[in-house]
Amino acid sequence: MDRLEKELQSYTRKKHQKHDAFMKAFDTWGKEVEATLNKLEKINDALFQQFQANMGDAEAFFAKKEKQFARMFRQFRE
Repeated sequence: MDRLEKELQSYTRKKHQKHDAFMKAFDTWGKEVEATLNKLEKINDALFQQFQANMGDAEAFFAKKEKQFARMFRQFRE
């Protein structure tokens, strides 16, 4: 019985070590994914800010052109 007990303990210890190694790898993967998502979120925020700034410029440009066309059409009507 002593030998069987030792074999079971050895088997259990090996399974536990494999489980611990798997959990450690899974935790590491989770941290890497979280870090990557954080980086992507920062990049996305920066791109969105640039887009908003560019949209402001585009809106100002088109508002100016709209006024110019309105003035031009008024002059042609006269």
